[in-house]
Amino acid sequence: MSGVVALAVQAQQTPSPQGAAVEGKLGKLSGRIEILGRVFNMPLRVGEDQARVVFYRTLQDALPGATSVFVNGEYHASIVRGGYSELCISPGPAEFGSRQMQAGARPKDPYDTISAMQVPGGRTQYLKVHVVGGRPVLRNMSEEQALRELDGLRLQMHTISRVDAAQACREVIKPEMYEVELGADALFAFDRSSLDALLPEGRMSLDRLIEQLREQNIQVQRMHAIGHADPLGTAAHNERLAQDRAQTVIQYLQSNGLDRALMSSEGLGARQPVVDSCGRRPTPEAIRCNQPNRRVVLRITGISPKRR
Repeated sequence: MSGVVALAVQAQQTPSPQGAAVEGKLGKLSGRIEILGRVFNMPLRVGEDQARVVFYRTLQDALPGATSVFVNGEYHASIVRGGYSELCISPGPAEFGSRQMQAGARPKDPYDTISAMQVPGGRTQYLKVHVVGGRPVLRNMSEEQALRELDGLRLQMHTISRVDAAQACREVIKPEMYEVELGADALFAFDRSSLDALLPEGRMSLDRLIEQLREQNIQVQRMHAIGHADPLGTAAHNERLAQDRAQTVIQYLQSNGLDRALMSSEGLGARQPVVDSCGRRPTPEAIRCNQPNRRVVLRITGISPKRR
């Protein structure tokens, strides 16, 4: 265990597609380790027979190196600035130790600090690394403040927990499905699909959706955009138009702060019409009649705070 931790704290952090990586040497060995993974998402509630604990360090934390975290005397993780880690254990009393490791320093046996507390069942406890007298202290934070500070932090993934009492988290709430239908004629100029073809009304519709998700504090688990076209024109053109419009909607949502890793898109062309009696000749009457068929449907899987 100490060798893995030493490599992490003696290496230099570099950017990586997943978040961050370290490159360094341990004796004659050298290598690259991905240390930060996916962005934090608010965890689902666990059952009353479990407690979830989330440990984290903000980017503003001034301590150099990694903070090693111990649970009831057993090593759990080494957390760098901007990282978080979590585990599920049985409810009850627990001791959380912390030890700061700096580049070039020899491993030390005693903890810098130990925090003893009760971990309640059916809840998530948030422990933040605070700096007190130059030492790391694990401090219990309210959920409201912790969620603000965890926004944008990434999963610490370069070490393996040795906590024997750790359990697989058993979440008790299933996400709900929300479906939002957006008329393509309000979103885009006719027969266009690019970001610069988004109409003011379309941008307002997407902005309202983003605002509602944030105001209602919906924890988005998945968002899938499905583009639909009318049967006017060739099948190949309609397939491409529907796909491009769905992708542009995802692009706009991403540019306004939603996580691209949670989003996907597809185009179904004219294969699932709402109305099918409008004719296929591009007359003004057929264009008006086919308006309901031109649409983008957003299927959002998420958790409402009322069900957490």
